[in-house]
Amino acid sequence: MKNGFGDLLKEAREKKGFKYSDIHKILKIDEKYIRALEEEDFTAFDRPIYMKLFLNTYARFLKLDVEKINELFLNSPQVKEIMKEEKSNIKNLEKKEIMKETEAKELKQPLPFIINLNNKTTYFVIAGIAIFLIATFWFIFNILKEQQNKAKIEEGKKIYVVQTPQTLKITIKAKADVWMKAKYDGKEEDFLLKNGQEKKILDVAKVVFLVGNAGGVEFIVNGDSIGTIGEEGEVINGLVFEVGKNWYIDRSQGFKRESRPLLYGEEATPTPGLKEQPITNKATEGNNE
Repeated sequence: MKNGFGDLLKEAREKKGFKYSDIHKILKIDEKYIRALEEEDFTAFDRPIYMKLFLNTYARFLKLDVEKINELFLNSPQVKEIMKEEKSNIKNLEKKEIMKETEAKELKQPLPFIINLNNKTTYFVIAGIAIFLIATFWFIFNILKEQQNKAKIEEGKKIYVVQTPQTLKITIKAKADVWMKAKYDGKEEDFLLKNGQEKKILDVAKVVFLVGNAGGVEFIVNGDSIGTIGEEGEVINGLVFEVGKNWYIDRSQGFKRESRPLLYGEEATPTPGLKEQPITNKATEGNNE
């Protein structure tokens, strides 16, 4: 739908310069679902609730107004049609329940041919009816159980099992001169990366960064590149990488004040007891060997 939630998602993604593959690496959402959200393709999702969950995650990532996106989603013709069908299904279920209650009441009425309980034929009839009902319920029970097992198997196929790393291995690559601060394992440090240099922080559970030039540095977390996290010259305070979560920005966890940047040639103060790799210069590393 023109000017619907799909157009807003696509416009925001293209404005930020993200490709579908970039979104997949960051949010771990299959590219076909991202494309389906932008095209408002409801057929790609088994139920509207699943589409809404993906939609909220994608909208928050693109920094869009989630309430507005949800309003457009709920007012889309597809959702209205689905809700109309569900209301119709509910009415049909209610009719079926009424019919079942009526049939149950009729079964409770005394059978016209049961007149004399001393008659052996009467007992045979009752026993036959009981056996028939038990067999019928047993048959229906097995069918329902088989359908539930199949549904669980199909649902299980849609669950992505991801082994969450216990620690983070972060590589910081400078594409331009950038001053940074890092806070992890209860310690703080600041450093200056020149263009072409890189720094590694290994085996930590959580790191909080202050980045002086968000467009000039690339982050690689556990082997997956998330690219740059801002614009050229943008200062970001409170960039958080944490085990089991996507990266996020929380200024309340950032640095209260900024110390001066290191001068060129000045060494950063090392943090005792931390597993980190030294800053290297990829541009000159090959010539020194």
